Amino acid sequence: MRTSPARNYPGRAGFTLVEVMISMTIVTLVLGLTMSTFLFGLRTMYKDTQRLITNASLRAFTSQITKETLDASTFYLFDYYTKLDTSVNLTTDPIFPVGPEIDSASDDYDKWIAHGDCLVLVTLTSLYRNTDIRQIRVYYRVTTNQSQVNAEAPVRYYETADTAGPGLGWGEGTAGAGNGHPFSGIATELNAINLNANPSRAGSRLLNARSKGRAVAAPYTPYAAGDLYPIFSTESPTANPADGFISINVEFINGTTVTNMLSSSSFNYTISPRK
Repeated sequence: MRTSPARNYPGRAGFTLVEVMISMTIVTLVLGLTMSTFLFGLRTMYKDTQRLITNASLRAFTSQITKETLDASTFYLFDYYTKLDTSVNLTTDPIFPVGPEIDSASDDYDKWIAHGDCLVLVTLTSLYRNTDIRQIRVYYRVTTNQSQVNAEAPVRYYETADTAGPGLGWGEGTAGAGNGHPFSGIATELNAINLNANPSRAGSRLLNARSKGRAVAAPYTPYAAGDLYPIFSTESPTANPADGFISINVEFINGTTVTNMLSSSSFNYTISPRK
């Protein structure tokens, strides 16, 4: 019986070094593009989340301060919250405009402007008399000098206790008696708040941790190049700020500076207390 010899197949060649390197390059590029797309989506989602947080904070702030300013009977603007100490002087402590910044032929069109980081809203009683204070509300940034105004700072809010019920402040009193907080004693009431001792005192709350005002377009006294304005200002036709209205220009900021992923929104609004 004849046996056929085993066939000798030639060896099959594997990938060459060049082919391996090309394949690895393609795989690396695909993985890199996939990772970049994922990180881009993650970054976009993060910024969108921060933007939603910022917008929600601004909407809450806008709604609250608009309602309470319209409810206020008068207001005072201070440069810093530290002016609310135990010795408030309403003749010298509030910010009064030096202006007028615009001096027209008719005084009705003059424009007096003052800037500050602490706004005090005072609401008077109206049911039986208008000589008592129903509630005091304070909006303020935690700043004490211009360098802090130029940096990001928290915005906080304080209101006097709701001893007569939620949202009622000190109440309206009765037909026969006041509520014990006459407007003639407004300085005494502000002394009792004393934010200078503790800007985070009981009864206050944080509205937003990071905020700043708009940039000063051109330096003028008392502002230098690169300075930012405080977030509150008053505009009035006279040297008395309470004769005009309140303007708010604030930027709320959220996100992290480590990766430079910030979301900010500006709010510019003018409101006038009821007279």
